[in-house]
Amino acid sequence: MALHKQTAYVALPDRVLAVDTASGAVTTAVTSEAEPLVKLTPNLENGFPAPFVTGAESPLVLTTFFVHQPGVGTQAPRVFLEFTAIPTAAGATPWRMPLELPEWTKRSQSPIASSVVGVSGKVAVFTLSPTQPTISAGATTYAVDLDSHRVLWTKDLFQAASVTDGVVTGEKWDKADSDYSAAAGYDLATAAEKWRAEDRINLSVKPAGPHLILATAKNKSDFRIQYRQLLDPTTGKVKRDLPDDLPGSDCAHDGASTLVCAGRSLESYVWAVDDTSGAVRWQLPDKNAGRIAPQVTAVWHGRIYGKTGDGPLTLDARTGADLPTRPGIAPYLVNEYIGLALSEPGDALTAYPTNG
Repeated sequence: MALHKQTAYVALPDRVLAVDTASGAVTTAVTSEAEPLVKLTPNLENGFPAPFVTGAESPLVLTTFFVHQPGVGTQAPRVFLEFTAIPTAAGATPWRMPLELPEWTKRSQSPIASSVVGVSGKVAVFTLSPTQPTISAGATTYAVDLDSHRVLWTKDLFQAASVTDGVVTGEKWDKADSDYSAAAGYDLATAAEKWRAEDRINLSVKPAGPHLILATAKNKSDFRIQYRQLLDPTTGKVKRDLPDDLPGSDCAHDGASTLVCAGRSLESYVWAVDDTSGAVRWQLPDKNAGRIAPQVTAVWHGRIYGKTGDGPLTLDARTGADLPTRPGIAPYLVNEYIGLALSEPGDALTAYPTNG
């Protein structure tokens, strides 16, 4: 699910629904033109990748469908991908781009996921990858020109993670089914390699705001050596080696100057870093101060939304301080118009107006 103003866009295997959060009215924004192929979509327990809403003057909602076209006459049946762009403007017509699936998808032992990674200017980047990378057969990244509706380039054995300052960053393998991969960056316009780090094992590359990426991995010759580094996406240089006591996490940028990372092991934890220098600003829990960490649900405009056993709360993303006004809900998606939260009991999705 993705938010744009007062509309929530919900991805399903064969369509994108547009939900008016003010009234609850549901319309179909677009459907796939061919038969949806559910077996190639992501693991149903984890849902489907959220649509991506561009930040352009005339925003588009970008998504992909795996589809099947039956054979007709001598024309053989085929499975392909529909890259789909849905204008947010009322009455505008969506457009689709059919794309052949790469050969590695036919031998993959894992279901295949497709997700839009990012957009810069008029170029969108999306990636195909297995949902279970431990049995990976490959990965492919595409760059699409949103004006001319054509593919600028594709790169096999590369799983993109972010688009920053004209550079596409992610994980690169030398060959399919290799145990080793490297963080790498490629020019958005030409796919020329800008930088490549050392080969490592169990690598994960994730976006970390507008100025950083987060790379976690193990040394390929000594698994006891672990790396958790914030890298400059334009050069690949290490901006910060993270402390050993900060666990691996899912991270989100607050829209201001802070990267907020949260997760749970034996207990919940939250930590925050400066989005340019990578310096750690604060972390929870803080036993010396008698503070626990909340379960973080959303991060937006300098605020962290979450909940503890005592109910919903907000924190200042820059300082980690509790904010005095309790929000009443712990939204999972929020913008200047609306907050979407799960109400209890029953986990029904409910929309609440925000104060901007």
